[in-house]
Amino acid sequence: MDARKNTVLNSSFMQQGLRLLLSYAGSGSSMLAASASQLITFALLARYLGSEQFGLYAIITALTNVAVQLCGIGSSEALIRRSAQNPDDYPPLLGHTIILSVVSSVVLVIAGLIIMPMTVTIAPDPWVATRTSLLILISNIVLLKVVSIATSAYIAHSRFAVANAIEFGFAILRTLTAFMACLVFSTSTVADWAFWHFGLHVVIAVVAMWSLTYLGKPKFVFVREEFMNGVFFSTQFLFKALRQNADLLVLNALAGAEIVGSYSVARRILESSYLAIEALNRLVYPGSAKAAKVGMVALLHRTRKVLLASLAVSTASALAIFVLAPLLPWLFGDDYPSLITFTRVLCFVLIPMAIYASAMEALGAAGRQGTRAAIFNTANFFGAGLVALMTWQGGINGTFASYYIVEIAIAIANWAALVHYARQSVASRDVDAAGAVDADTVRKAKKENA
Repeated sequence: MDARKNTVLNSSFMQQGLRLLLSYAGSGSSMLAASASQLITFALLARYLGSEQFGLYAIITALTNVAVQLCGIGSSEALIRRSAQNPDDYPPLLGHTIILSVVSSVVLVIAGLIIMPMTVTIAPDPWVATRTSLLILISNIVLLKVVSIATSAYIAHSRFAVANAIEFGFAILRTLTAFMACLVFSTSTVADWAFWHFGLHVVIAVVAMWSLTYLGKPKFVFVREEFMNGVFFSTQFLFKALRQNADLLVLNALAGAEIVGSYSVARRILESSYLAIEALNRLVYPGSAKAAKVGMVALLHRTRKVLLASLAVSTASALAIFVLAPLLPWLFGDDYPSLITFTRVLCFVLIPMAIYASAMEALGAAGRQGTRAAIFNTANFFGAGLVALMTWQGGINGTFASYYIVEIAIAIANWAALVHYARQSVASRDVDAAGAVDADTVRKAKKENA
């Protein structure tokens, strides 16, 4: 009987592992293809815009990337977490996400129109500069958020194939748009690219909105208890951007356009490679949210397994980048001679990033957004100062060293917090059990005395 039971359990475990492997293969493959497509798009823009215009585009993209993460005030995380735990929560949380996204996007676009001219000079003509800023801000904040809500909604329902299809289609369409703009119409400035960029985002946003109708109508309510969780979640990207922009600003003051351009490309390659880890994390996130309902100990056991997979993926990605780095000049052109070295130095940052990502996602799945934000925001706040100081003192070598120091510190802090909560959960259960035993003893004593 025991042998038969073990056989059934092993078979069930193997089936679950196979389903997870196949799901990751689908999710990872689509995101890898999307990442490759994004890299080709980035290479086309780097080659045809030239180092000066491309450096300008990199800074604009960095600024708007911060804004799109703040857009919605982190409500998409609650949409995924709560819907995975209880499908009935989907309509109100979708409505909650849409409300916060609309309000915040208006504020962010207006703020962007004020801040962007103070940060970069897009064009000598004020009208051209304002028009370009508006097109990019609407594309990278409003329309991109529509796509993000659609993918989050499908992930919340564990329908990863559709979410992957939206992202993959977006990446392919973006590459085709870059081919048309650069190779056919000889686009050579950010102002010209902004029109193509806007048209692309309009098309994909319409598709995303149409796809949302298949999941049910939203219920437009403000979910008060999730607002602060969203604030904690979204501020993490603000502080991360503070650190990432600190190195670009200091490098821009100390080094030439080639160093800034090569570093921007190397960092973009790193971010694209991180998609393989992100594919794994978003696949396991709904299951982690369910495990968190059982308890922190169950979540810790699950996260340790996720960590092993994350380490395998990140190590393989880093080695692949290191080996393939000499091919980058063929892709990006001869304007970036430092690109091979910079990419090879940065690629192994993927490993500490994978380590902290698994713990951070677990804390998020457990609803510990405050702890997660405190760790990430504190590290990035002080990390920004460290990056600026080390870059000022050591140039690009100081930038690289600070990058590793901050990422390793974040990994240690997140895992320490996760283990702490698991131990706290065990201690709480022991106290409750002891209390139950004492209460039972008192009842028995009263009964005997009676």
